[in-house]
Amino acid sequence: AVFSGALGRGIGVKVLFVTSLHPTRRRPIQGIIVQRLAAALQRLGVTVDTVTIGERGGPLRYFTARRRVRDRIRTFQPGLLHVHFGYSGIAVPRCSVPIVTTFNGDDLNGTHHARGGITLKSRAGILVSQLTAIRSQRIILVSEGLRERIWSQRARSRSVVIRDAVDPELFRPTPRLEARRRLGLDLSRTLVLFPHDVTQPTKRIWLAQAAVQELRTIVPAAELWVVNGVPPDEMPLYYAAADVLIVTSSREGGPSSVKEALACGLPVVSVRVGDSRVFEEVKEGGYLSEADPASLAGSVLEAIRSASPERRCLLPSHLTLQSASAQVLQLYRDLA
Repeated sequence: AVFSGALGRGIGVKVLFVTSLHPTRRRPIQGIIVQRLAAALQRLGVTVDTVTIGERGGPLRYFTARRRVRDRIRTFQPGLLHVHFGYSGIAVPRCSVPIVTTFNGDDLNGTHHARGGITLKSRAGILVSQLTAIRSQRIILVSEGLRERIWSQRARSRSVVIRDAVDPELFRPTPRLEARRRLGLDLSRTLVLFPHDVTQPTKRIWLAQAAVQELRTIVPAAELWVVNGVPPDEMPLYYAAADVLIVTSSREGGPSSVKEALACGLPVVSVRVGDSRVFEEVKEGGYLSEADPASLAGSVLEAIRSASPERRCLLPSHLTLQSASAQVLQLYRDLA
């Protein structure tokens, strides 16, 4: 569908999103960040239409989507294309419309298999992403660390970092006891939240488990609370119910969960990965740790003991969705 936003700075800007990040039957919460950005841009007055790649067809679905993208360019007549996830660039036919591409992490880092190496499929995906970067007039990266993943120096020079951002109207503090009662959780447990996809080896759940096992020697009530498959708009309640969020990934683009947790007032302990710059920007509630169980357990303990009993937003104001969408709109206008 096409949505026209309210009057604002984006009036007259027409953008066609092309994305493989969208809800599917197997992954109903996939692509929520793209949907939220589209809605935020619409509120600024941008007219946004979207072509989704689809779920079926394997890698060939990117090629079969080209006709749909070509037809939508002809009928919608956008001022620019915004490609989300590097692989999606395959679906964009040769055209005169300027291309902006957002790279989210796995498209440049690759996906790891259980033995630790990068899968053959994602090696091909990285190559596709590099080609997408070369043909893009502007490149958006969700973290500074992704810049070095772009092979072409010329393409790298056209990149800008617009980091994962959070809607503070959705992600806001809620009293912990209230959240636990609503979820039916034991009030006496110390919950270390792990909201990352446990099927991905790069998330290293084993490291989080080892850290919490270490923590139990001091805090016997501690447990690792794995939360997967929860609808995105319900996550604020889970952040509110937890005592601390832990990130143990070996590779990340963001992750978005760090900023969402901070917006909800939840302390975060993370290894140095993805957008770790946020830990230098927060005044409290952010803890960087070495990637070993003892160090992580120590940081989690510090986070729990230092946490304010009354939750308040810990996220810097420049990391809100409103700020990010304004930056994206300015990039659109500069390109136009």
